[in-house]
Parts: sequence; C-alpha cells; structure tokens
Amino acid sequence: MNGHQHPFASHYPQVENHIDHDPTPKDQAVYVPSVTPGYAIDAYAQNWKRALPQGVDAGALDFLNPDNRNFFSISHVMSSAGQALNQSRPCIITQRDRASTTMIADSGGYSIAKCRKHINAYQHRLSILRWMEQHADYAMTLDVPSGPVLKLGYPYATTKDCLTETLDHLEFFRQNLRSPDLKLLNVLQGNNRGEADMWYDAVKGYDFSGWAFAGVMRHNMYEVCRRILIMADENQIQDKVWIHVLGTCELETAVMLTALQRAINKHINPRLRISFDTSSPFRLMATKQIYTVPSFSNQRMTMPSRKAPDDASFVNCPLPWPWPSPMGNRITMGDVCVSRPVTARGQHDTLSNHLMVHHNLAALCWAIALANRVFDVECMSRAHTIVTHVGAGVEAIEEVIKSGSEYQLSRKQTTFADLRHGYAETFDSGEDDRPVF
Repeated sequence: MNGHQHPFASHYPQVENHIDHDPTPKDQAVYVPSVTPGYAIDAYAQNWKRALPQGVDAGALDFLNPDNRNFFSISHVMSSAGQALNQSRPCIITQRDRASTTMIADSGGYSIAKCRKHINAYQHRLSILRWMEQHADYAMTLDVPSGPVLKLGYPYATTKDCLTETLDHLEFFRQNLRSPDLKLLNVLQGNNRGEADMWYDAVKGYDFSGWAFAGVMRHNMYEVCRRILIMADENQIQDKVWIHVLGTCELETAVMLTALQRAINKHINPRLRISFDTSSPFRLMATKQIYTVPSFSNQRMTMPSRKAPDDASFVNCPLPWPWPSPMGNRITMGDVCVSRPVTARGQHDTLSNHLMVHHNLAALCWAIALANRVFDVECMSRAHTIVTHVGAGVEAIEEVIKSGSEYQLSRKQTTFADLRHGYAETFDSGEDDRPVF
C-alpha cells in the first residue's frame, strides 16, 4: 500500500488533498490515530533509559517521520487541542514535517464535557483556536457532545442545551479565526434522527471547510448516507474538502467509509476526503492489551486483541514477539519483558509500553489496509465471501449516493439494518471514543 495507481482509479476521480507517499491510497478513507501526549513526547525526545532492540534505532518510534518509511510511517495524525494546551514540551506532533503529514485537531470539547466543565472563558477558547491554527491542518469546531445526556451526571440536561452552547462556540470561532491555512470541520451531534436534523439545521449556516460526524449517529450508515444526501441537496458538501468520522476504527466501518468517499468523489464532489480516528492503539495499553491478527469470516471482520505477555520468565528471553508488525517482527520477548524492582507490577517499563503501542498502531493500520484490499477484489467480482452483509452495504452506498434520492435509500433499509450497528433511531450510551486526558 504505497500510494501507487489504484485499480479503481479509472472508476473514481482522485482527490486533490493527498500527500505524496501516503501509505493510504487517495481514494480510500484514511485512518487517523489520536496520539497520547506521553508517547508523542517520548518518541520525539528519544531519551530511552535502556538499549533499544537490535535493528530499532532511536528515532524509529516516530511514525510521523517520513525517513522511517521503510520501517513504518504514516501521514495523518490527530491530537486534542484541549489537552495539548496543558503541556509545552516538543513532541512528534508539534515538530512534525508538515509537508509530509496532515494533522487533524480535536477541539477538546468532549474531554471538557466528560470532566463536567463548561467552557466560558474567552481566553480558554481563544487559546484552543490559536493552538490549532499554529499546529493543525484541519480542526474540529468546539462542540458540546450530546451523547452523554443519555447518562446521569452530565452537566447538560438536553441535546438542545448542548446545541445552544455549541452555537456560541461556533460564532466565536467564526469571528476569531485568523489563519487562512486552518480548515475547520463543523461537528454534527444528535442522539436520534430528530435531534440530528435539529443540530444540522442550526449549524449549517457556518460555512467551514468540512464536516465531522460525532456521537451515536456516526456509526449508522443509513443515517450517514441520509445526511450526505441532504447536504448534497442543499449544496452543503459540493465545495467541502473533508469529512471526519470521530471515534471509530472498526474494519467494517473502514471499508464502508471508503465506499462512501468513492461514491461522493464520483457523483458529488471529486475533491472530498474522508477520515476516521480512534486512540485505540494507545488506549489499549491501559489494560495491557495488544492487537493480534485480523479475523475475517462471512459474518465478522475484526481486529482482536489479547493480554500482552508479561512474566518474569520472559526476561532476557530470545523468543520472537509472537504477533506480526514492523516492530513486532524485530523485537523479542526479552525486549518487552525486562528486569524490574520487586515492588513493580509486571515486567513492562515505559519503553516496553511504547514498543507495544507502536506494534498496535502498525498492526491496526495493516488490518485496515488489508480489509480494503479484500473488499476491492470482492467488489470487483461482486463475489462477496467476507462479511457478506457489508458487501451488500458497500454496493448499497454506491447506489444510494448515485441516485441522490432518499426514496432509493429507504429501499435499502433492510440492507443497512443487517450491518453491525444496524438501522435505528436511537442507539447506545453516546460514547464516541474521542480521547479523554
């Protein structure tokens, strides 16, 4: 997956907002990891307290460095402006090569709302905006998520309350945006169709560079396609350059977002790119989980994880790390499990965790690339053997976007209902996996 000419290139126009040597082909939705500050700082500082594994140099953990292309590097990254304001140390995100990478900034609204804090101070909002102008290429507008109103203890009682404060933030961003280079993405929320329509109608007058789908509605491909049709009918997507889907890295979603981008590029807007994110490769380390290998069947397509090996018997052990990735193929069990004080919990130190995080990220990126490759072949032949209901969903997305018709979408309701998240007007608790620090 080196950005070479794609077999569907003659079928789907190529988007312009693409980085040379991007490992994700131009016509695919791109996965964007949300990176934790600790990893970003350490990977830049390269101040490792013990010897690195053989064949891994000091800067290898900086996956944003294009010089690591022969090892592992990616071109897109996400950081939360809200949490980044709390640390000033240089890191791989703030010091990245901007010609070779794209950074998408989350505003931090989700983190602040989860911590039960309002944003009222002018200076706080302005600091977030200025940080994003300094460091990001694309950025979410500051929003108050509606999903947590479904839970007890959230400081906003209703989605309308969330929307009211979000509109204040949007007006603030419109009036105070200074950099012509920062492209803002207008965040959409709502816990059911009625709320999603209310939110979209209220915020669509803010003419930014793209959209971000958040909250419980973002997984439902029926509702995502419906929103795209409405946007196209109202000329709210034809001149946009980006759509970001917050908090997802499911392999099934990845291939459907690729199908959606291709359909939009072909029938509505050839310049638009779709991206999606999670902090999963980093967040898994909180419970010492590591990705294994993707699992494909006619019913599911998943990236399983399991508990990382952690035992004193592996100290100085030359056995290879069991799970494949650019890092995994170079390290041994003794590189991960090291001698620790008797009072320490387990045999993993900070470098161990970072090695496993690097493995997690590369393994997930490979799984997403593999899923797209499988579906490219199966869609070409229309002989779906892997998650057959997703194959039907991919074909339905193309037909619906081509038609531009909500009536045609309604005819595909059964197809969309068969997907993992299905078709429904209300969903789960509203968690969207946006990073909380």
